[in-house]
Amino acid sequence: MLPGCLVETTHEVRAVPPFETVSGTAEYSVGLPAGTVGLIIALPQGDRPRQYLIQFVGGQEWWMYTNEIAPHLS
Repeated sequence: MLPGCLVETTHEVRAVPPFETVSGTAEYSVGLPAGTVGLIIALPQGDRPRQYLIQFVGGQEWWMYTNEIAPHLS
């Protein structure tokens, strides 16, 4: 996987740990659904080994581990 390649999330990815609501159910505040498409814009670096910087549709940028993304095959 190189900069400029299209990828997609392999499963739903959560960015913030769950918090308990007043009703006692766990909720997450931020996440990406499985199959969200993005573009690799940076390769893993010294301070983020094994993580790629991905810009997803809508302009969101996330550092993603290799097990969270796969090549997007159209």
